[in-house]
This record gives sequence, C-alpha cells and structure tokens, in this order.
Amino acid sequence: MNHRDRFFTALDLKEPDYVPVTDLGLDPPILKEIFNREVPRYAYPKAHPSVWESFLERRLAMVEACVRLGFDATPIMSDYDAIPKDYKPSFIDTERYVDQWGRVMQESSEGKTTYFVGGTVNTPRDLDDYAPPDAFNPEIFELVENVAKATRDRDVAMLGECHSGWHLGFQVRGGIDKIVIDFYRHPQFARDLLEKLSKASQAFAQAYVEAGVDVLVVTDDYADNHGPLINPKLFREYELSNLQKIVDIGRKHNLPVLKHSDGNLYPILDDIIETGITGLHPIEPGIMDLKAFKESYGKRLCILGNVDCRQVLPFGTEEEVRTDVRRCIDAAGKDGGFVLASSNSIHGNVKVDNVYVMVDEARKYGKYPLKSK
Repeated sequence: MNHRDRFFTALDLKEPDYVPVTDLGLDPPILKEIFNREVPRYAYPKAHPSVWESFLERRLAMVEACVRLGFDATPIMSDYDAIPKDYKPSFIDTERYVDQWGRVMQESSEGKTTYFVGGTVNTPRDLDDYAPPDAFNPEIFELVENVAKATRDRDVAMLGECHSGWHLGFQVRGGIDKIVIDFYRHPQFARDLLEKLSKASQAFAQAYVEAGVDVLVVTDDYADNHGPLINPKLFREYELSNLQKIVDIGRKHNLPVLKHSDGNLYPILDDIIETGITGLHPIEPGIMDLKAFKESYGKRLCILGNVDCRQVLPFGTEEEVRTDVRRCIDAAGKDGGFVLASSNSIHGNVKVDNVYVMVDEARKYGKYPLKSK
C-alpha cells in the first residue's frame, strides 16, 4: 500500500499492510534538527519581515519533515496559524504578546515553545468588539491553500486542524476558572463567547474542505488526568453541539473527523463518540488503558496514539522507544483500526532520533498480520 491507502484503511477500521504512523504536530526545534537550519518558531518572529511568510515557511517545512520521517499523514494547517499578510502581533513585553485570537501568549526558551497565560475578552463590551480570525479572509485562505497545493500530489494524507469552541473560548476569556464562573454567574456572556468562537471554528473546517484536505482534526482538550475540565453537564450544554457541528461538516463532504483530547475522557466519552467522530487521539498513557479501550471501542472508531512523549520519546533509549511502540501495537493493533502516534505531539524536547526509531519499529513490528500475543 502507499501511505495514503495505509492511513485510510486504518480509519476504515481495517488492516492495512503496516500500522500507519502520523502525528498532530512537530515543534520548530524538531524541524530545525531535521533540516539543520532555523525554522520560524510558533512565537511571532520579531525580526522577520513578514509574519505571514514565516508561518507559510513553517507549515511547508512541517509537511516536508513528516514526509522525511516516513509518516503516512501530515497536518498541513492549524487555525493557530491564521493570520492575514499585514498582521502584526501586539507585544506586551519582550516575552509576552497578544495573538490573533486574543490570547496572551508567553515565550519560553527553556520549554522551547509558547503557551497561553491570559485572555483579552473580560466583559460583554470586550466581546462586542472582539473579532476572531476569518478563515475566508483571502489572505488567510491563501495561506491554507498554498500548503494544500504543495502537498496535494504527495503520497501523504492531509490533516486540517481546527477547534470547536471550548478550548479557544477559555483561553480568550483568560482561563478555565473565569469561564466556569461565567457559566454560573454570566451564562449568556459565556454562551455568546463560545458561539462566536464556534462559528469561527466551523468556518476553518469549511475552508479546509474547500482547500482539499483529506481529514479534519478537532484539537480542543476536554480533560486532564482526573477527568473532564468542566462538569459533564456543562460540557453537554455548552460544548458538545459545537463538536457535533464540525463532525457534520465532515460528514457532508465525506471527510473523516478525528478528535484529539488529552486526559481522562471516560465521563464524557460516549457523548464524544456519538457525535460520529471517526477516530480518537491519543488515549493518554497512564490515564486511559489502551488495550482496554481497544477492546471496548475498537469496533466503533479508529484509535490513534499513544507512544509516550513525556518520558520515552524525549529521554528514552532506542530500545525503550521500540518497546513502547510494541506495547502500543500489541494493545491496539489487532484487526486494524489503529494509527501509531505520540501521546500528544512531537514537541521541542523530543529526540528526533527517537522519532525515526518509532517509525522504523512500526514498519518492522507493525506488519500485518501481526504476531499473535
């Protein structure tokens, strides 16, 4: 099989020739090591003459890196990268800036990434003035389309990553604590905020469809190690329909929709599956048991995951990586319907050599028919 056929066979809950491999993102330090040159970081490059061009460069580099690594699918775009050509970040100080979604972001040289630390929508008046990125702004759509065109003729499935509402909502609001209080004290404000972000997310899903992606991926995190980040009742009231609308866009255009979320999803898992998602990533190790999950849900959806990216991929030896890949394949590879990936992403502290080992072991140990265990 070629890479695309292998990936889609697994999404169809069948056995391909080998267990497919992909991931939902490669951080810039990984790209730098693969290409032996600087690649624009997630933080806005302060010295780059065009932020838009730097984002295009990074997305194209990510596709090329996924191909070099031997992945069967590659993310081509995230709504985090949605900017027009004249966009300029609003810097608060040397390390913090407000991004195009209205999130306050912090650069971390030690962590080799950027992360959310605050939001800019604090009142109903702020919300009235708030305008999230428009996926069909010609310059934003051009960014998506350029990467799609560069990838379309390559033997790799194209993933378009968007959100559904919740994740961007609590970040734009400035934290989970703030939006949870809003659910009780200012429910209409919370509802209006999520509605505005949900509509923006749906537009990104539709834009990806029109640009020609093969798969939609919804990346909102719904849980931590203990359980859902909000009461399941609130999740069903405020967010579940937002996810459903993205799934419906995929269905309308015959595109699979994959859902990512870290953490313990069990209290809301059936709700998520009943939206009609095609697959779930990453079944977080130590939180959700991969083998038990496969036995319970493997006939209903494709499973993606869950090579440990906390310890094994950043710090593990070659043999430890191979052992963890075999663990995943033994737990979830039987009868197909499984895609090997990390337990979150290939972040900046992962050893690139370990990623190559992960793919290599998947090709050696993950050949169908699998060895019986």
